[in-house]
This record gives sequence, C-alpha cells and structure tokens, in this order.
Amino acid sequence: MNRMLLATAVTGLVAASLPSHAQQATITDQFVGTWKVVTLKEISGDEVSYPLGQQVAGYVTITPYRLWLLIVDSTRKAPTAAALTDAEASEMMKSHVAWTGKYLTANDTGQGITFTAHIDTASSQAITGADRVFFIRVEDNRLVMKSPGLVVPMTGLTRPVEIELVHAD
Repeated sequence: MNRMLLATAVTGLVAASLPSHAQQATITDQFVGTWKVVTLKEISGDEVSYPLGQQVAGYVTITPYRLWLLIVDSTRKAPTAAALTDAEASEMMKSHVAWTGKYLTANDTGQGITFTAHIDTASSQAITGADRVFFIRVEDNRLVMKSPGLVVPMTGLTRPVEIELVHAD
C-alpha cells in the first residue's frame, strides 16, 4: 500500500514539473494570429537604421506551430513589366524579406518569451536552415519581436533587430 502511495506521489510530482501541452498553448495563444508590421529596425549601439526603409509594409502570421513573415519597403519602385530586368530583380531582392518556419517557445526571460524559429523556406537562401531567436512581448494589440542578433539579409551584417507589429483586423 505504501509503495502504491509513493508511486502515485512521485508520478504526480514528475507530471507537475513538466510543461504541459496546455501550458504551451497558453504561452502561444497570446501571439497566435496575423500581425501588421509597423517598423523593422536594425540596432548597432546607439545607432538605429531601417534596412527596408522607414516605411515598411508587411504581415507576420503566427499559428500554434509556424510563423510566416513578409516585410517590404513600401516605397520600392514598381518594375516596368512583369518580366524583371536584372537590375529590377536585384533591387526587389534587396527590398524585402520573407521566410517561414516552425518554432518553439520557452518561458519569459524578463526580456520576453523566447521564440526560436527554424527557417525552412526563405526569399534569401542564405538564411534557409538557420534559427532565428526573438524575445516576444505582447502588450494589448501590439507585438514586439526583438532579436539579440541575426544576419540581416539586406546588409549581410549580424545585428540586433526589432520588429514592431499591431494586431491586424
């Protein structure tokens, strides 16, 4: 009888210490949805730059297991025809970022929820297969994604990046 009671208690303690599927769902529920991009900043010390310009457009959609991201320079020039010239193709490549991947989350570190996306498809093959780590905070209808450092495809430099978004209707 005592062994049975001890086994039940140990099982209960082990189960309580493991993150449950429900806990993971609670963490992700706050940022699952479609978000409109407001700003994309690259930060180097006190210097802030905007790799896609100060007027970005785009969306980030987060499901319980996958993220899709598309951000463009909204002031980019339209091509002259459907078939891009080499110069237009080069400019288009430099004026957007797009990728998708599955992600994992971890508890709030004080900087935000740790969000690690593994990129499986991207507009720049240079980042396909890479992991992107962000700290995510949700405040009302606003989402902030901060990365301590990642390769910025438009510049090729590794910098801290911050993406600010609002919940899309």
